[in-house]
Amino acid sequence: MGFGFMFLGYLLLLGTNFEILGIPVDITPDFLGFLIMTHGFTIASKYCECFKITRILGIVGVPVAFFEMMLSVVVALNETALPAALITVIYYAYLVFKTLFSLSLLWSLYQIAAQTGVEKLRKKSVRCAIYTVLLVYFSQFAGDLAGMLGFSLEPAMISGIAMLCDAVYVIVNATLIFGCYMWICLEGDEDMPDREDRKFKTPFDFFEKAAARDQAAKAEKAARKKKK
Repeated sequence: MGFGFMFLGYLLLLGTNFEILGIPVDITPDFLGFLIMTHGFTIASKYCECFKITRILGIVGVPVAFFEMMLSVVVALNETALPAALITVIYYAYLVFKTLFSLSLLWSLYQIAAQTGVEKLRKKSVRCAIYTVLLVYFSQFAGDLAGMLGFSLEPAMISGIAMLCDAVYVIVNATLIFGCYMWICLEGDEDMPDREDRKFKTPFDFFEKAAARDQAAKAEKAARKKKK
């Protein structure tokens, strides 16, 4: 279904920026995340049309995110002639794009959860959309909100709050994608061959093996009680 690629790609949207020799370096580049997710959307689109718009946004996100990353480096090196106001507009435009992309992805997950009857994932997708909007808003206006409450925050603290809010909504949404990977199986997929012959294992293989062991242990325990 492509959920594994969506999960891994979406985690790369974490804003993990570090300065190396005065240059901001994103160790989880967004453009790579969009690229991986787009592959997942392509796979999912074969089963459900609800990923069509999200896939288009993912494709657009690859060059857009790469441009934003390179612009951040150029600005840090003071090698740009662009006015500060335009750079600010570009920053907020990218922020809006990422937010709309996340909401589109959540809407796609809402639709496929509804179609497959997984009610808990459908409800969680709604909650995730609300969390995303609130946390993005709070990440940008934490300082203003603090001022309205009568106290001020240092710029470093405001920056830290923004990074934390971004990380929280990305991680929360990633848990929804992982839930879809674990629980959604479309009609016709029930008899798909086992994937144990894959040469390269993914983190999902370990979760699946752990779940299988737990299920086997419960079945054995129930059998022992029945014999008694």
